[in-house]
Order: sequence, then structure tokens, then C-alpha cells
Amino acid sequence: MARLILAVIGVVLLAIAALALVWLLGQLLVGLGAFVVGTAAVLWRLLGFLILAGALGGLVYFLASAWRPSARVAAAPAPETVRLKKPARKVKA
Repeated sequence: MARLILAVIGVVLLAIAALALVWLLGQLLVGLGAFVVGTAAVLWRLLGFLILAGALGGLVYFLASAWRPSARVAAAPAPETVRLKKPARKVKA
């Protein structure tokens, strides 16, 4: 009879340990899922920011390269360059 009682207690303890391991595995998977969902949300927002920044940067580049000074300013003569005389070199004897 003692062996039967010990066998039943062993089966119950084994079932409790197996249920604890299944619960722990579930907790780990929930944590991993929360991490993956959080990472995906951060990367999605980063992608949106990069698309917006690229579009605005391209628009600014296009507008800056398309701008031309008015004809009046473009027709003005270029300022004369000032040429400085080079100092005479001393000849070593």
C-alpha cells in the first residue's frame, strides 16, 4: 500500500512540476511577444519618420536647386578681383 501511495504522490508532483513548467513557458512567450510587438511599433514609427524626413529633404533640395537669382542680379558685372603684388624674394649670397 505504501508503494501505491508513493506512486500516486510522485505522479501528482510530476503533474504539478509539468504544469509549472508550462506556465513558466507561457510567461516567457508572453514577454517575448510583448517585446516583439513593442519593437515592431518602434520600427514602424522610425520608418514613418525616415520617409517623412526623406520626402521633406528631397523637397527642400528640389526647391533649393530650382531657385535662380533674378535677371537683374545675374546681369550685374562680376566684381573685379584684387591682385596683390608678391613681395620680392631676397637672394641669398
